[in-house]
Amino acid sequence: MKFDWNRRYTTIAMYSVLVFMFCFLFYKFTNNWETTVNSISDLLGTLSPFIYAMVIAYFIHPLIGFIERTVLQKIDQQNLKRALSILISYILILSMIVLLLSFVIPQIIDSLQEITKLLNIYYPVVEELLSRDTIDIFSTGYTLDLTIVSQYFNENVVSTLSSVTELISNMIPILITSLTRFTSALLSIILGFIIAIYLLMSKESGLLNARKVIFALFSPKKAISIVNLSKESNKIFISFIIGKLIDSLIIGFMCFVTLLIFNYPYALLLSLIVGITNIIPYFGPFIGGGIGFVLLLIINPVQALWYLLIILALQQFDGNILGPKILGDSTGLSPFWVIFAIIIFGKFFGFVGMFLGVPILAVIKNIIKRQIDTLYDQKMSTM
Repeated sequence: MKFDWNRRYTTIAMYSVLVFMFCFLFYKFTNNWETTVNSISDLLGTLSPFIYAMVIAYFIHPLIGFIERTVLQKIDQQNLKRALSILISYILILSMIVLLLSFVIPQIIDSLQEITKLLNIYYPVVEELLSRDTIDIFSTGYTLDLTIVSQYFNENVVSTLSSVTELISNMIPILITSLTRFTSALLSIILGFIIAIYLLMSKESGLLNARKVIFALFSPKKAISIVNLSKESNKIFISFIIGKLIDSLIIGFMCFVTLLIFNYPYALLLSLIVGITNIIPYFGPFIGGGIGFVLLLIINPVQALWYLLIILALQQFDGNILGPKILGDSTGLSPFWVIFAIIIFGKFFGFVGMFLGVPILAVIKNIIKRQIDTLYDQKMSTM
């Protein structure tokens, strides 16, 4: 009996096979979730140099394009121009990192040493107060009975010291593991910078091949739509990232100058914290202000309160004047969706997620909006 390879039955069979394969893979992935997570983690660890390379190439290519258009515009040979622009970009980035570390790290170390000295000074004072049976509150004649507190402290000091010793012993393997991971990540980043050179050298050919694939898989109209959408997404993402970094740099510098004028201790350390946390929309200034407030509260509570007012003034200036001037409406997201992106992405990806969540959600929103607009236009055209 001859089997009739009807096109309809062939399509149904292919879809059945694909559905079966999908269900089987889904079962294998979810049946032992811990093994799946470990396998994905190992795979991402192996591919991390290439992931870093793509991220580095993506963020450095605007600088390379600027150097090619301005500094090296008279060079006709494209490969030579690209190689020189990559070299200049790497030198600039490396110089900025070395300059920043050589200037900031000694200041941070000095600030941390001073804070440690203050804690060592305050500890005997607190210990001496706890050793008393009573303490006169603000010399008013009213006394606070510290017998219970002192008794609890003396009874539990041995067990507390034992717990601290055990905690330190348990932390040693964790520190070794963290150091190993840090070394591995550092090597991956260095490899990423090397691999990024090859990606940047072949940027045009890579984009051309990607464009060919899109036009080969989709109709001309759909392919043009995908290319335009990719350009829009790239513009939204890179505009927000660069704009927010510039904004945070300005706010950090303004904070540093203000704290120097009012003779605040640890001005550089506090300004660095403010500048770094400011890249998180809405919550960033409050996170940085809270950390600085706790540090200053140990030294001078009055200065700590004034510091909060300074941070509040900077946040208002950034939110109402500087931020809109630099960023404009680059994301097109309402405050609700910005906060949503920060919380959700921050939950899964930490500090990096809080920073990148907003532009990622803005890109997703733009894709959905374009799709809805296309479907709406199609529906309206048939009416």
